[in-house]
Amino acid sequence: MKLFADQTQRSALRAPRSGWLALATLCSVIALSGCASTGTTPVAQASKEAAQARIDEPALRNAAIESTKTQDYVAAAAYWGALYERTPGDATTAVHYSKALRQIGSIEQSLTVMQRARIKFPENAEVLAEAGKALTASGRPDQGVAMLEAAALQSPKDWSIRSALGVALDQMGRYDEAKGRYNESLALSPDNPSVLTNLGLSYALTGDLDMAERTLRKAVADTRADAYARQNLAIVLGLKGNFDEAERLARADLPANVADGNMAYLRSMLSQPALWKQLEELDRQPEGTAPASPPAAKPAAAKESHAFPEAEDQVSSLPPETRVSIY
Repeated sequence: MKLFADQTQRSALRAPRSGWLALATLCSVIALSGCASTGTTPVAQASKEAAQARIDEPALRNAAIESTKTQDYVAAAAYWGALYERTPGDATTAVHYSKALRQIGSIEQSLTVMQRARIKFPENAEVLAEAGKALTASGRPDQGVAMLEAAALQSPKDWSIRSALGVALDQMGRYDEAKGRYNESLALSPDNPSVLTNLGLSYALTGDLDMAERTLRKAVADTRADAYARQNLAIVLGLKGNFDEAERLARADLPANVADGNMAYLRSMLSQPALWKQLEELDRQPEGTAPASPPAAKPAAAKESHAFPEAEDQVSSLPPETRVSIY
């Protein structure tokens, strides 16, 4: 594959490194698009709901837990939703249902579930944590931080809360604080690939693509790593001009047409001179200012499917529409 064929593309590599933030934001929105289309018809859904009504609660709960473990989040949302309808006053069920909804991109529904749970369980640490993650995923990191900080006080050994705090802080442009939270999370769960994925993206947000690559490679090398780690490494490699390896990683998890669309989109972004002017403007923003994404049309392969596979409950280190990694 011929890389950076023209002068515009070659000059892209010399763009200000802190300006990579906007491009990372734009490109990561396509990273895993189209991965979880359900194809469920109204008739099939009604049939599934009728079948669930005949299942006793222990069997339904086992099915929900198993679907979560296997990352079949469409099924998990259906099973946890059925349990939630039967026992809406159960905090644990509400939390699991909200998590499953987040995995398939139903963020507003997830928030609704958590709003109701917070009324009933205002001091419950699991509810506070999940509410904070849902708020962060919805683009309200300032509110998310407040919830997550309260949950962290009650659960000092929960690595996922610290990682989620890092995500929220990254969204707010508080990058140094975010990295501190990721390091706290790694102290509680050493070499956790989900935390490393978020940390790698945090480095990308501040323009340190070399450190981002090293961190994401460490995440990918772990047998527990999921598609998030691989696809985010592909994005960083693409931004550095290593399209051959980026393409191999993209094709490891994505349908051929989606991988083709993503790579074509990445190349098209790298070849737009107007983008680099926007990146230079971002370079002049004060530290701590949350960046805005430059306007860009999504490729056909990345329409409105935000249901990306996640390891149990990951949060994105980039703005929520990118859906790149919340535990």
